Amino acid sequence: MGIKDRLAAKSALIAPVILDEVEAGPRTPKTAPGALMHAMPLLKEKQAEIDAMAAEMTSLRERIAAGTQGGVEIPISQLVEAPGRRRHMPAEKYVELRENLRRNKLIHPVVVRRTAEDKFEIISGHHRADAYREIGRDSIRAVIDDGSEDEANDGAFFANLMQSDLTDFEKYIGFKARAARHPELTRAAMAEQAGLTEAMVSYIFSFDHLPADVLSMLAQRPSLLGANAGYALAALAKQGKSQQVIDAVKRLAEGAIDQSQAVKLAAADPAKTKASTATPVTMKIKAGKALYCELRRAKNVVRLQFQSDEEAARVQAAIARVLETESKALNAKTIEE
Repeated sequence: MGIKDRLAAKSALIAPVILDEVEAGPRTPKTAPGALMHAMPLLKEKQAEIDAMAAEMTSLRERIAAGTQGGVEIPISQLVEAPGRRRHMPAEKYVELRENLRRNKLIHPVVVRRTAEDKFEIISGHHRADAYREIGRDSIRAVIDDGSEDEANDGAFFANLMQSDLTDFEKYIGFKARAARHPELTRAAMAEQAGLTEAMVSYIFSFDHLPADVLSMLAQRPSLLGANAGYALAALAKQGKSQQVIDAVKRLAEGAIDQSQAVKLAAADPAKTKASTATPVTMKIKAGKALYCELRRAKNVVRLQFQSDEEAARVQAAIARVLETESKALNAKTIEE
């Protein structure tokens, strides 16, 4: 058999195999690179589906954010207030807030909840809303919360509680309202939820036992008493010294004494209490929030304590000039008489 015949015989054996493979379709690759190449069309198809779903989710989040996260403009006239959520703000601090908002953009939107009457109940941002009303704005940027009324009240309480300048009396008002909404909560549970010690919460609830006149004063000036002094005065009130507690807090409100002196005055035996002229008077003069000077007077002695020697020397010179003027005036009056 010649070479030509032998090649023809081999071709006859190979041809059926190739034809079988073509008719059966491509076989599954046996190697990892081959399998990857084989799956590429399917992967591209699935990736396109994933990309489409991601784009849809992003669009959905953006639509939600427009009304509940990023904030929407709400007419001021549609805002309403729920009792118990507003926190106290000193008049001077409110003026600063209002004038800041008059000149600058609102950075933190108010948080509101839609009511059944199609109004918007303020959860957080009462003073920002007040300021916008006063400066003549028609609308304010707000985040819409879709929680229940209880969730809104609890949210407002915890948001206020986290404020570093929240007074102990304001915490008491918040805890008292929360206890009324959730009678099943123990003080231990409330303390755990708020991140406070149970002892601190008990001190805060001691405001319950202060006389009504003292609570009225605290409603006007929440920073007048801290929890420690409130606890001590409440204990004295329970001992039958309510009037002494009231009198002591009145003197505290006048600036004649500090909190520790108020507790001592309320605890003192009335029969042994010295005349008010003999009671040391202490006043703390502040520059903003910082202590500038402490003034103390006992009978005919006045003592001033400053934060620095330089300021003490400067004021000493100024006081000397005032005293010289006063002495000359007194001397002239004595000569006339």
